[in-house]
Amino acid sequence: MEEIHYFLTVDWCNKGERGIFCDDTGKGYWLDRPYTMDEMCKILGVFWMILAPECRPFTAAEMATYRTWRPLDEYSGKFGIVRTE
Repeated sequence: MEEIHYFLTVDWCNKGERGIFCDDTGKGYWLDRPYTMDEMCKILGVFWMILAPECRPFTAAEMATYRTWRPLDEYSGKFGIVRTE
């Protein structure tokens, strides 16, 4: 059975473009268990309201398909969203 990690995902303004929240080096936020809403909000700060956070499970194979990074202006380009397209 393939190992699963739970990643913090966001969808800016609920536009249907959900991706994994990460820093500009590609480091995402993951745990071996699901994040609580409080934990996600603490990581995202006040911007959680426009980022619609969700914790989702990923396998290594699924993670390998996430390659396109888009910086978020709210975090001065230091953090962003990595997506499959």
